Amino acid sequence: MIRVENNEEGKYSIITISRPEKLNALNLQTRLELIQRLKEVNANPNVRTVIVTGEGRAFCVGADVSETVEDVASDLRQTFQPIIKEMRFSNKIYIAAINGVTAGACIGIALAADFRYAKKDVRFVTAFQRLGLTSDTGVAYFLLKLAKDQRAYEMAVLGGEFSAEEAEKWGLLRVVEDPLQEAKMLANTIAKGPFQSYLAGKRQANLVLYSDLEKFLEYEASIQGYLGTTEDFKEGVTSFREKREPKFKGV
Repeated sequence: MIRVENNEEGKYSIITISRPEKLNALNLQTRLELIQRLKEVNANPNVRTVIVTGEGRAFCVGADVSETVEDVASDLRQTFQPIIKEMRFSNKIYIAAINGVTAGACIGIALAADFRYAKKDVRFVTAFQRLGLTSDTGVAYFLLKLAKDQRAYEMAVLGGEFSAEEAEKWGLLRVVEDPLQEAKMLANTIAKGPFQSYLAGKRQANLVLYSDLEKFLEYEASIQGYLGTTEDFKEGVTSFREKREPKFKGV
């Protein structure tokens, strides 16, 4: 479920991923609903800023692996990557209010935002390799573009976990006491400022940093599609569902 709240005075919308019982894992229905809600706020002329957050203990923990995916590449192109594109290539300023654990594809969603605030105790988990996959939904792209640190390279290639404090040192976000409150304050500042100037700044950032994003996402889908056919992927998903360590063979 996706919940949308509009603040007319502050000219912002809050999009909340709301599956707290599943740590806001993105099943197919939630992904499609999120894409639709993003399209709606992006088309709303009264909205200048969009805040993305999660309900409960998690921001979002990536794909819901209880669902079976037949074609990984197609699923990425149709239900994950459009989320990133709606955020990065819109005429709105996006803020991620990262309230709790963030894993898998949802790291990409957080990093696709223009500004990011996270609580000190937030953990980021690049869970793809545990399933015999590689990073997707722009995770490797954003980590390698934005974080000039060997540890970030390790996360992109080998997977693992990192903290909000590490992410702040890498320049990915700001650690704050209350991410949602900070996001609202920034949204109110943007509402009172020269919005077209801010949008021009975002377009410049897109040209400098993200001009090859769509090309990368196509490559990402292709390589993930191949990995989705491997024995290691089957073992990764099976072992995750059975709550045991995977026995990978490298094939």
